[in-house]
Amino acid sequence: MKGLEGIRVIDFSQYVAAPACPRILGEMCAEVIKIEPPSGDEQRTQGASYGMLSDEIENRGYDQANTNKQWVSLNMKNPEGKKLALKLIADADIFVTNMRDGALQRLGLDYDTLSKQFPHLVWAQARGYGERGPQKDAKGFDATSYSARGGYALNCPQKGDAPANMPVAIGDWNASMALTAGVLAALVRRLRTGKGDRVSVNLYHVALWGMQIPIISRQDGLEYPKSRKTMPCPTNNSYCSKDGVWFIICFGHYNKYHELVFRTIGLEDLIGREDVNSLEGFVENGKNGYVIERMSEAFAKKNYTEWEKIFIEKDIPFEKCFSVDDILADQEAYDNDALRHFHYERFGDKVMPTTPVRLWSVGDPDIWIAKPVGYDTKEYMLKYGYTEEQIQKLADEGAVKLYEGGTLRFDKAEKTSAQIPLPGCTAK
Repeated sequence: MKGLEGIRVIDFSQYVAAPACPRILGEMCAEVIKIEPPSGDEQRTQGASYGMLSDEIENRGYDQANTNKQWVSLNMKNPEGKKLALKLIADADIFVTNMRDGALQRLGLDYDTLSKQFPHLVWAQARGYGERGPQKDAKGFDATSYSARGGYALNCPQKGDAPANMPVAIGDWNASMALTAGVLAALVRRLRTGKGDRVSVNLYHVALWGMQIPIISRQDGLEYPKSRKTMPCPTNNSYCSKDGVWFIICFGHYNKYHELVFRTIGLEDLIGREDVNSLEGFVENGKNGYVIERMSEAFAKKNYTEWEKIFIEKDIPFEKCFSVDDILADQEAYDNDALRHFHYERFGDKVMPTTPVRLWSVGDPDIWIAKPVGYDTKEYMLKYGYTEEQIQKLADEGAVKLYEGGTLRFDKAEKTSAQIPLPGCTAK
């Protein structure tokens, strides 16, 4: 048995945060059935807004949250479409959605209704906001519930700068990991007791989980947004080399390691000075800004490659601040299957991140890209005893949608440690 083999997941969700959870479960070898309306998941239309290529067959923007699934398209407002959905849910272990409560209640897919029919079911919901309070029924998106209200857009830039345009869906990916953790915990309970559970994760809460240090330190006097010129810990900060490369060193234990850093970068005159030898002293005297200025001047005397050799020799934790092009050219990512090549018939060789959890029973998982709306509807209907005539009749009546384009070739993504150069993506 590999990972979640034998576990069936129903993905009744759209966009990113919720569908990414079943993607993770699918890469753990669960059977994931994506139930879409005949019009398809609205995420299929979003690629252009991300600057991604897509057409009716291959969809780069949609693949991000939708690899490793089977594609069934049902009209849930049609009794026969809903009937088939309930058959699929009855045989499932996990049901994942991000629809709002009112819509789920109207469809009879809310937790109270489904848990009575299928007590074994793990029912999971991704939300914009919590289940209580004035925002409980509000629409919630990554940009609003997470980046804006969660504090990232305003507090990530340097002090005095404009709010940041956060990477699209950054909160969705984090929320999907939280949702997956909750789903797996509920599944363990189900396997032990036979009883399902309700799992709830919301974007705003996930954002605040990640903002713990700012939320706590603000109460103790630290101002936000911050400036790198006045960071409380000079040895845990960003600096720029002579040739204009930004990097970060990460010694949070300033009191222990500042002498090593000063000696390494040529600031021996600061060693032994009582006014700059502790973080506690900085709280009183504000000399952290002075130390950062001196360190900035020292780092500006050598090129980054020179500092890189010195940092490695002295075992000082550091990292260059990567651009996206740097990431795409990073051999480390390919060696560890964090980035994998996907071949598209229309768009050629492209790269996409894999899910970051590895089960040794699975290894590096097989991954296949998303399929068109309704691609697997007929296959599942045949499994549930529908005849060819019945299937066609229901399709003609609009209860289900069948993909009429014939069999398509969907190669599994190539696992390789070789970084294949991509146009315009060269590390600097």
